[in-house]
Amino acid sequence: SKHEEDHTDTSPLFFIIIAVIIGALTRFFFQKSPLPFTVVLLLIGLLLGVLGRFDYLSVFEINGVAFDFSFMDRSIDWAANIDPHLLLYVFLPILIFEAAFAMDVHVFKKTFVNSTIMAVPGIIVAIILTALFVVGIYYFGFALGKWNWTIALLFGSVVSATDPVAVVSILKELGASKKLGTLIEGESLLNDGTAIVIFMVTFVGLSGAEDNGNSPIFEFFRVAFGGVAIGCIIGWAIIKWVKKVFNDMLVEISAIIAAAYLTFFIAEHFFHVSGVLALVAFGLVMASYGKTKISPEVQYFLHEFWELAAFIANTLIFLIVGVVIAERTVFRLNDFLLLFAIYIGIFIVRAIVIALFFPAMKKFGYGITKKDACVVWYGALRGA
Repeated sequence: SKHEEDHTDTSPLFFIIIAVIIGALTRFFFQKSPLPFTVVLLLIGLLLGVLGRFDYLSVFEINGVAFDFSFMDRSIDWAANIDPHLLLYVFLPILIFEAAFAMDVHVFKKTFVNSTIMAVPGIIVAIILTALFVVGIYYFGFALGKWNWTIALLFGSVVSATDPVAVVSILKELGASKKLGTLIEGESLLNDGTAIVIFMVTFVGLSGAEDNGNSPIFEFFRVAFGGVAIGCIIGWAIIKWVKKVFNDMLVEISAIIAAAYLTFFIAEHFFHVSGVLALVAFGLVMASYGKTKISPEVQYFLHEFWELAAFIANTLIFLIVGVVIAERTVFRLNDFLLLFAIYIGIFIVRAIVIALFFPAMKKFGYGITKKDACVVWYGALRGA
């Protein structure tokens, strides 16, 4: 109607407000439940998407009074059609910096080699095995559109990266050893980088855009180490600045937030290297050298701030994902069977990878026991 064209569309804002409230309520009501927080949010997102998809939210008349819910519908619609790049640029800096910054750097150093084994050769093997598995399913006549090797590898690199936020927090609550939590978290931080790099290299091959004719292996190192270099440089610059500030949390925290976003932006947008690895490097530099330079009174507040930011980011991401799935996907029974098969397949692949690198991982840093290996195997959630 004409009335609506006059003012700006505020539905995105409304969606965010509702999402944060849903997040708070979910955390409040499901504190003791065995269902992880993010799973509940995903289900709520699916529900919202269903309401939006079947237009259940419109104008209702009750005893002659009109209740207009169409603004809810517009908000859900906005979430369902959100620009994926926006999601990455807004949420990744928060989630990845937060995880890297909260790391115990000393423990991370000792588990670094093992994390790297899992995150580089480990995930490469996982991606190839997953691709093999999917191509296998395809050959046995389960329809998966027109899948070829390239698409199977892309799929492998999307589903192989782990994000065990829930697992690490459960391990902390159970009082499990820090070594294990750090190994799992270190792997998840580093393997994002590897997966995205492999995805990009494969994708360039698929879209046929010859990227300045470099070999995939050269691209891999350029994207990975270029990202790390940018993260370190920005980290160094911020530490120089923060060192000069005394107990002014507004300056220090603003600088660090802006720097996290800037790191991702510069890496992805200007240099086309891995923004994820740049953030990991930046976060670790801030956690190791930066922590001593940040004023003592700001320390605590900074951690609380990032925890809150990560909570809100997770809330929004999982709700939006739920909405997108429910509003925009078309699925048949066959797809659910496929999903189940792939789910099992991914776990088998993970078991093979761990078995393969177990002998090597026993030798480095803190080493790894059979029990640890089981937790590492089972704790490989696929997250945001």
